[in-house]
Amino acid sequence: MLSPFVLVLLTLLSIFGIRPLLMPAQPESFNFYGYNTTAGFEAAALMGFVGTLSFVMGYAFRRLTLSRRRAAGMIELASPWEIPPEWAPGRSMRIAWGLFGGWFLMMIVIGGGVGFLAEIFGGRSPEVMANLAGVPAVVSALPVIGCLTIAVVRFRHERYLRYSSVQNFSYWLIAALSVVPPSAIGTRRFLIPSLLMAVLGALANSWHSRIKPSWVIGGVVGFFALAIVPFIRSSGSRAPGTDLLGAMRAYFGEQGVGGILDGFFLSYDTEMFNYVSYLSQSMGTRIEFGFGRGTVGEVLALPIPAALSPFERWNDVLLLQMFGTVCDYQQACPVPSIIGVLYSDFAWAGVIGGMVLLGIWSARFEGSLITATGTRLGALLLAAGWTILFTRGNSMAQVWLAFQVFVVWWVLDRFLLRPTRGASATHEPAPPNRTQSRV
Repeated sequence: MLSPFVLVLLTLLSIFGIRPLLMPAQPESFNFYGYNTTAGFEAAALMGFVGTLSFVMGYAFRRLTLSRRRAAGMIELASPWEIPPEWAPGRSMRIAWGLFGGWFLMMIVIGGGVGFLAEIFGGRSPEVMANLAGVPAVVSALPVIGCLTIAVVRFRHERYLRYSSVQNFSYWLIAALSVVPPSAIGTRRFLIPSLLMAVLGALANSWHSRIKPSWVIGGVVGFFALAIVPFIRSSGSRAPGTDLLGAMRAYFGEQGVGGILDGFFLSYDTEMFNYVSYLSQSMGTRIEFGFGRGTVGEVLALPIPAALSPFERWNDVLLLQMFGTVCDYQQACPVPSIIGVLYSDFAWAGVIGGMVLLGIWSARFEGSLITATGTRLGALLLAAGWTILFTRGNSMAQVWLAFQVFVVWWVLDRFLLRPTRGASATHEPAPPNRTQSRV
């Protein structure tokens, strides 16, 4: 249920399945930053359907291919796993605590004093965003890196020995605290990956277990919490003196379950549908297709500071032609979803081909995670954590953000959490019920 296939599918169904069913009852939902997208409604619905179907077909094709390989006796055992050092769990948690504390220290330095912390936890405001402007994203991602660190170590360790009750408590305490910094400034781009990676890290021996009712309840509570955050993250959307939790309780009391669901499916959480509606009427006519600039070109351009880049970023090009401005805190800043990115770059061929490839990768993930070791395991957990953001948002920017997190994590893992040369050991693969084919 937490594999990329399921997460991508649920995200696509939210945007291109549920939202268009609810929109006709609320005509104002067709508004897209001043533009009426009624004309592109059917085209967006069709594009979403074709993209989702292509994704499922790519996944099914890979699973079918894998089944045939198994039937032909072509299963290859996984490489032996490294036995993690006994000190790794404790050290990983100390590193995570250090990164958590580092975030607070950096915020104090950036804001010019401890008082800035009070401003941050008071909600997003122009003053807070002005102080954070230009701060490298990896600074805000420090708690996320800590969460990835403890998740990878636990996944490795519990292949051989379960965490003690004390280790388990410490693990979940760190995971819970890792969502505090992104919640403070009302951003889910670091909150969602932290939650997903923490849960995945504890599933080394439970990947194929039955879903427990407590997990379902936790998932529902988490969904509603994430759906509420955007509506109370700014200081102006809260009652004076109200903290984040108090504002969330007040919003839930005012809106109820129905209001929260309407807010999620008909607001900017799923407005990517309107973005695609707009693109379907503009690409190839008023706006030219990217032909690689929105995918490969965007990934190559993002590491270069905008002031030094020899060419414009494709996302900025689209926003300039749509609204006459690039993304800004107080300006229009819509995101296109992976289907919108593929369409703006390669038209229908991009939607079909790109989503098929994404489906194939999702199927490969499920066969790779349980047997992954070393750096590969960290990359897979990170990719799973970023799946929703990649599917829903400005996908190539999410790739660059995840890469920065990966680099910092790799340095920490390579030099602080691996056994020294000569002290490492290997272990025979787990019993047959754990061994997967290498895919």
